[in-house]
Amino acid sequence: MSIGRLLVMAVAAAGLAAPAPAPAAAAVQTIYLNAAGSDAASGATPATAVRTLARVQQLVAAGPADQDVEVRIHAGTYVSGGVTWDTYRPGHTISFMPDDYTVGEGRDGIAALPVFENARASGSQRYLPGYWFYACAPEAGRPLSSGGNSGLRFYYLQIQRYASGGLSLDGSAGPCGGGYQPSSGPGQPSARGLDGNTVFGMVFTSLGNAYTGGACDSADFPRCGYGGVVLTESSGNRIENNHFVNLRNTEASYIHAVYITHKSSSNRFAGNNVTGVSSDPVKVRDASNFNTFERNTFGANAWPRSSTPAVHYLEEVGASECSSYHNRFAYNDLGTYLTGSTANLPVWYLSPEGATWPGPSGCPALPSGETRLITAGNTY
Repeated sequence: MSIGRLLVMAVAAAGLAAPAPAPAAAAVQTIYLNAAGSDAASGATPATAVRTLARVQQLVAAGPADQDVEVRIHAGTYVSGGVTWDTYRPGHTISFMPDDYTVGEGRDGIAALPVFENARASGSQRYLPGYWFYACAPEAGRPLSSGGNSGLRFYYLQIQRYASGGLSLDGSAGPCGGGYQPSSGPGQPSARGLDGNTVFGMVFTSLGNAYTGGACDSADFPRCGYGGVVLTESSGNRIENNHFVNLRNTEASYIHAVYITHKSSSNRFAGNNVTGVSSDPVKVRDASNFNTFERNTFGANAWPRSSTPAVHYLEEVGASECSSYHNRFAYNDLGTYLTGSTANLPVWYLSPEGATWPGPSGCPALPSGETRLITAGNTY
């Protein structure tokens, strides 16, 4: 009798089940991106890499819906205008990363960060408007048309010279790219959302009109930066271990490292380095609750201005909006004004003031015991 047969008999005699075989690794669609690639190629191997994120999106849309996606990006500079992304695989993730990166390792394992740089218009040579990556929910009949967990993951890429900012995740009622349309009533949670995304190890630099020209209110050359990462009806995101360096508009306002707005809740912003941002590094707005900002390092940020005070954390409530609550800004290493002043940048400001003010008429009261902001352990 064979040794294998004897082993099975011994296990059975002991009243134990034989160990189950290890599960097979889940299938992943891998798409290769290279600045020297061709959008006529398949993207299935390094030798057949495609050249643009627009082509990557086509391949994701045509690929197997039951697989995660890894977009493997070769080191180099990708000069292109921004991409509008509305293609998802519910229950799966779509990851953008260097081709030599293993998820879970640090920066040391990557030879060089791939760089995405904004393009210029062929005639005027002006930088193009918009974000590097604008994600939104698609039209009816397509995956995530009603919102949900979009599972986008961004690792160790450098984003530069985009006028509006780096990454915008917009889960509002749309239409996609057509401006903000709330999916629910004042002060209520988003009824749609574009949730559950990861931004890790990224470098956002030289964003805003100080680097792309124009002005926020220019009729001829409208260019205005809003944030390195902007969340609109987008919740449950992880934004960690990133660098936000030199995000500036020539105006002393508008642009932020992270701008969490319109019913975007339960996001985590932690372990980031933020310096050279010309407005408040962190801004929260309109019923965006339970967000955490912890253990970040801030350098010199924000220009002093005569309107709303420049601060590390600003919550602002506009017309037809409601206050946010239970946001936590804690254990951060704080910095000074961008302009060379030796004055410390204040920690926070609520506009309008009032720790429990719910917002204008029509807004629900804050839940019992809640306040708009919790702070602890921040040090200069």
